[in-house]
Amino acid sequence: MTEFYYQIKGKEPNSLYPKSDEEHWSWKWPPLFSGKVEAEDKKQAKALIEDEYGRKFPQRVFKKDMAEHAYLINIREIKENDDSTRALFEEKDCKHCSSTFRRIDLYNDCNESYKGTEYCSSECCKADYDQQKSEYDLGLIVSPNAKAVIYQILNIETGKCYVGKTTQVFTLRWYQHFYHGSGTKFHQTIKNSKLEDWAFSILETVEIPKGASLEERSEVIARREQWWINEKNSISDGYNTATAQKDEAA
Repeated sequence: MTEFYYQIKGKEPNSLYPKSDEEHWSWKWPPLFSGKVEAEDKKQAKALIEDEYGRKFPQRVFKKDMAEHAYLINIREIKENDDSTRALFEEKDCKHCSSTFRRIDLYNDCNESYKGTEYCSSECCKADYDQQKSEYDLGLIVSPNAKAVIYQILNIETGKCYVGKTTQVFTLRWYQHFYHGSGTKFHQTIKNSKLEDWAFSILETVEIPKGASLEERSEVIARREQWWINEKNSISDGYNTATAQKDEAA
């Protein structure tokens, strides 16, 4: 038996002509439905599909006959090396929620805007993007090639400081503290002061052992951050509120 891939297309009016002029209508993309069947040949595949839907589908329609047909079908054999078509029907685990999905089902859902390979829905795609962006903004993502620094933000008036870590451009991290702050003691103090009250400086560029994994890199960076938190006494007499952790916001 041979596998055949099929697409059933609907039609849509041409905006340049009156809707009543169906001769100038065209076949819509994407198709209304796509699927596959197993059959001895293309003729039998078409018969199986028509039997399933309970109607006949033309494979070719002349312009003059457009008004007589609501649908068009395309059928082709799935070749042995056609990995892209076969992949449409493979079960995959959603990168965000881990539920099982098939890409072909995304294609066939007219209400679903996401048609990719990693997520089961646009909601999961957006949720994962938002999570990654949040982690990036907070400095949690450690790139294998990124340089890590331990920095200090010093309140010139009080002499108290906040110690943090980042693998981003450190001036961006400073900006994030001032304009994307949370409800911590440090960010509350920032909100009640002026930008000129603060001085940003680099305490250390962290040396990462060659060949270290992401996990090992994170641990090294967290240890150096903790050393500086202790050195500056920035929990008891500063703006840090917790000891350094490899997954803590920088």
